[in-house]
Amino acid sequence: MYKSNICNKTLHRGRVAKFFFINPGVRNLLIKHRISCCYSKSGYYFCMAVAEPLSLRWAQGEVFKADERFRVLVAGRRFGKSYLSCVELLKGAISKPGETYFYCAPTYRMAKDIAWKTLKKLVPKQWIKSKNETDLKIELVNESTIELKGTENAMALRGRSLSGVVLDEAAFMDREVWSEVIRPALADKQGWALFISTPDGTASWFYDLWCYVPEDESGDWKRWSFTTIEGGNVPKEEVEAARGQLDNRTFRQEFEASFENLTGLVAISFDDENISSEVQDLHMLPLYMGVDFNVDPLCGICAVKNNENLYVFDEIILRGGATTWDFAEEVVNRYGVERRIITCPDPTGGARKTSGVGLTDHTILRRSGFTVSSPKAPWKIRDKITAVNTALFDAAGDRRTFIHPRCKELIKSLRTLTYAPNTGMPNKNLGVDHAFDAFGYLCLQQFNLAKPETLGQTSFRIY
Repeated sequence: MYKSNICNKTLHRGRVAKFFFINPGVRNLLIKHRISCCYSKSGYYFCMAVAEPLSLRWAQGEVFKADERFRVLVAGRRFGKSYLSCVELLKGAISKPGETYFYCAPTYRMAKDIAWKTLKKLVPKQWIKSKNETDLKIELVNESTIELKGTENAMALRGRSLSGVVLDEAAFMDREVWSEVIRPALADKQGWALFISTPDGTASWFYDLWCYVPEDESGDWKRWSFTTIEGGNVPKEEVEAARGQLDNRTFRQEFEASFENLTGLVAISFDDENISSEVQDLHMLPLYMGVDFNVDPLCGICAVKNNENLYVFDEIILRGGATTWDFAEEVVNRYGVERRIITCPDPTGGARKTSGVGLTDHTILRRSGFTVSSPKAPWKIRDKITAVNTALFDAAGDRRTFIHPRCKELIKSLRTLTYAPNTGMPNKNLGVDHAFDAFGYLCLQQFNLAKPETLGQTSFRIY
């Protein structure tokens, strides 16, 4: 055995209050702890009984022993996520006396059903100063508190100062729970956060957080992904039995911790093979740009065609009520006035004025020196979807469109846009359709590989 780096922390008045001993085996982590000489307001010291050893399996131990302030764990069902959560909270509560720690679940009922019994079993009775079964709150004799909360009414959690928090099943919470409530509550004490969840598709904020971690340069973030089998709590035979009873996507999501779209992906041909960091702008070729005239955001997808392939190397995403004039100015700033720029905008822009007054969107583009390639009437939605999927992966089995990783909004849109329930229409409520639409106009008007009989009728003009 050896002492961990959290040994010899102190409670009130400098009294040594706890010792952690860690003995990492090949597949599990054994934690023994005891508290002695704990100071209370009345001035007495309590010699507390040695608790039963807390045993973590190998995968849980990998998360537990990490020093990063913000940790993200994606795991399959029955991994042991809630047990790990309670151990983390207990470690934090005895490390810093007088502080507050939250366990958050999507609802109050889930918090109670998932973690309350587990937490009460982990904390020795001698360590507990008070316990509230209604508020799901335990106060330790060192005056630290562990509280279980539901996030269905997240605004009720505002105003608290936290030293640590576990967000269990974070994928099923609203984005605002973290960004507007929990993150500010950690600021004054530089508290830590552990995000734990099974995946809920690629359209969730939790997937965005998962993708953010490797891009963070502060060193405060780390992420892990473990399957149910790696958790060590479910026999392999049981997992294989479940495989035979579930469809592939559901099985991958629930047992293999894979981010899946379960409700009908629009860009079914999109794959990681369509993403390439080798994609670059070829300045000697015309610049093609798909444009979606949305008020917020206004999207442009930038590409060149070469050797029968389409290379998408950049995107322009303008927020905050940008106008078409703002968009045209940004294009000129990036690519200059000498280059031939062919825009493929939303056909309705021929009559609509996103700027609210004066000229139509198409007229603004032409007056900015761009060529406008647009049909007289809008394309059918199914034609746009067909064109996009064929451009990504054609009927001959070839991938002809390649996208640079910097085009994050487009990649997110292709990965996450799904059909609205019980319809054949993309779900606009997801808020990820604008980059897809801009890319769709580009494919329809400049890179349409679909067979003519699969497309609707439309006339076409080039200004």
